[in-house]
Amino acid sequence: MESKFDLSGKIAIVTGAGQGLGKVFAKALSEAGAEVFLMARNLGRLEDTAREIGEMTGDKTHVCALDITDERSVIAACRTVMDAVGRIDILINNAAVGRSNERLLDESLEEWNSIIGTNLTGTFLMMKHVGKVMTAQRSGKVINLGSMTGHVAMRNPTIGAYDVSKAGIECLTRLMAGVWSEYNVTVNAICPGYYMTDLNQDYVREHPDFYEDSLKQIPLKKWGKPDDIGGIAVFLASAASDYMTGEILVTDGGYTVW
Repeated sequence: MESKFDLSGKIAIVTGAGQGLGKVFAKALSEAGAEVFLMARNLGRLEDTAREIGEMTGDKTHVCALDITDERSVIAACRTVMDAVGRIDILINNAAVGRSNERLLDESLEEWNSIIGTNLTGTFLMMKHVGKVMTAQRSGKVINLGSMTGHVAMRNPTIGAYDVSKAGIECLTRLMAGVWSEYNVTVNAICPGYYMTDLNQDYVREHPDFYEDSLKQIPLKKWGKPDDIGGIAVFLASAASDYMTGEILVTDGGYTVW
């Protein structure tokens, strides 16, 4: 059974790999044997991630600058991977900007465009250009990052572009799963709830009331540990999920069941 989850020899791209869940996904894929291209705008953070992975697994990683909102940058990043190794087996579309904490009525057009442009359009651009590689080689695994906020309406007033962008990613995931099925390319999405990443730890310390209120809405009465989600990415990237496409995996401690 372990061989089903073995990613040895696979080439993976993880966007937004310098921090948060992106770093978690990059580490998990590397531990499973994949050769990982770490991509983001902040090269310093990527280099830190690469060092951590090297100390942990000794596996080879690559650092590549990427701005997912710039199509030329996306094309250049894909070309970098292809020039280096000649294929792309796994794409984790993780890079995104967070919630604005503004009600829709207070959200500016500039802020709306920035969030939609990064989260949804950036995912589209990565799928477009990596998809060209995967459909040509007739194999590949695309894993998009949605959110429980795109799956259900939240119980607080901070509803706006972020939530809409994540709902759009769910739709894009299902659409392309169907279109690319004939090329043996699967497309699935992970939709996390609250995870105690480094960034969220800082937020919780500053907003303890928000944290305590959130626990009341989660059946498991806790936030997820970042390492809990890495195995889900490995599953979707591995042969264990070969007969699975167009699925939206909500990992939220049960938040959306109520």
